[in-house]
Amino acid sequence: MNEKNICATCDEICEYIEEEVKAGDIVRISLGRCYIPGKVVTNNDGVLQIKVDSEMIKGLTKIDVAKMKDFLIEVEHECDGKICTLEAKDDL
Repeated sequence: MNEKNICATCDEICEYIEEEVKAGDIVRISLGRCYIPGKVVTNNDGVLQIKVDSEMIKGLTKIDVAKMKDFLIEVEHECDGKICTLEAKDDL
């Protein structure tokens, strides 16, 4: 599996999500103390609908990444045999 690690501002991560994340992709989002893994159902301008199937939470959830960017720590995006991990850094 091809892996890529990127440090980016929260705005850059939001832009990446809007442009690169597609339905059927796997995402793992860390927001503050929350970890949200799941399969993307839809991506409507950065508002992700994710099918979560974890031990504690199951079902569909919507996440507006831009509204949550102050809590964004990391996003892992998996598709087509590639994993891209975007680690949030402070906006300067």
